Amino acid sequence: MTTTARAILAGGLVSFNIWDTVALAYAGKGDPLDADKFEIKPNSEEKTSESRSHKDYGQARASVVLPKPTEITIELSAASVQVLAMQFQGIVQSLTQSSGAFAAQDFTLTALDVWLPLGKRNIAEAGFEFTNAGDTVTYVLGTHYDMNWLRGEVRFKSTAAGAPAAAAVLKLTGMYGAVDGKKILGGRVTQVRTQVFFDGQNMVDSSPLEVDVWEAVLGSSNGFDFLGSDFTPITLSGKLVTPPGKTEPYEVRTPGAAI
Repeated sequence: MTTTARAILAGGLVSFNIWDTVALAYAGKGDPLDADKFEIKPNSEEKTSESRSHKDYGQARASVVLPKPTEITIELSAASVQVLAMQFQGIVQSLTQSSGAFAAQDFTLTALDVWLPLGKRNIAEAGFEFTNAGDTVTYVLGTHYDMNWLRGEVRFKSTAAGAPAAAAVLKLTGMYGAVDGKKILGGRVTQVRTQVFFDGQNMVDSSPLEVDVWEAVLGSSNGFDFLGSDFTPITLSGKLVTPPGKTEPYEVRTPGAAI
């Protein structure tokens, strides 16, 4: 038996199949993501021919409503790498590093009081040390230098007694761990071409709601505040496109139930 819900209050998840600008193909449908907004806005333009006859001046001789490109707005709460890449108009690349060790490795202290990279990330604190070139002086963490262990950066202090001079060649000993992550090269992709899929239900009567967007061209429409006092959404908006082989830009389905 088919019934009609008295109202619509929908919940659901959003999935993307993003166009790979290098492979020139869709990369494959990703996992469903939490979203706070999934809005499709049909647009139209009304054109009216007004009479100039003295008998019905100003009245409509003809009126027509013409379709215009459909707009889409998606507000995501999930923080996947792909979502962040869309926010920052970026390309995702691997961030990898094998574990290893510094074995009395030369390190040139090119400057004092500034952060200098060690060339490796994810540094282990245990067993880490800096000595002078002759291995006769061991510099003290917190007194002579500070460390950013995750980034793998060191800052030697010019005001510390016994600190090395700028341009000194030190000996570095320590361990660093493996890194297996991702990095986003921001500002490389000004638009996101993607297919979008909504899987949800009308919470009023539990009837399913599905939307398939065959192609959308999206752009980030808001800034991203890393220090916001509340949850930071990622908002993408743009136009829907009717791709070759389709006669419409999207499809809405309610399997087994009527809206």
